[in-house]
Amino acid sequence: MIFRNARQNEADVLTRLTLASKRHWGYPEEWMKIWEDELTIRPAYIAENMVVVAEEDAELLGYISIRKRGDQGFFLDNLFIRPSHMRKGIGEKLLAIALDWCRQRRIAQLNVCSDPFSKGFYEKTGAAYIREIPSEAIPGRTLPFF
Repeated sequence: MIFRNARQNEADVLTRLTLASKRHWGYPEEWMKIWEDELTIRPAYIAENMVVVAEEDAELLGYISIRKRGDQGFFLDNLFIRPSHMRKGIGEKLLAIALDWCRQRRIAQLNVCSDPFSKGFYEKTGAAYIREIPSEAIPGRTLPFF
């Protein structure tokens, strides 16, 4: 397995991987439609942000991205793994790459607004849980913030 920077022409593949990963958790299709734009990866996004993919035998198995949100700081924007490759250590390796990227740039804090199904992953990897925050897209839903 190799880890490398994503290429702009991989935006559609990353979008399909993202949607498959999100669907894995059994979310209703009405929610998936609400999230569709937010979960779509565009070539410009790849060009403007830190996006690293995990690749094996020319297949993208997962990716991670970091984006600066104005004066709010840096956020782990995406961490998605192909469902068939979940729980195989790929997410931990991608997270380690992201944290190293931050250290190299002297970024002291990386914020994560997590999917509730990923809360245990972030806790296991040492992220400091801060609080639940309201979802901007789904009324009444909250998201763990690390």
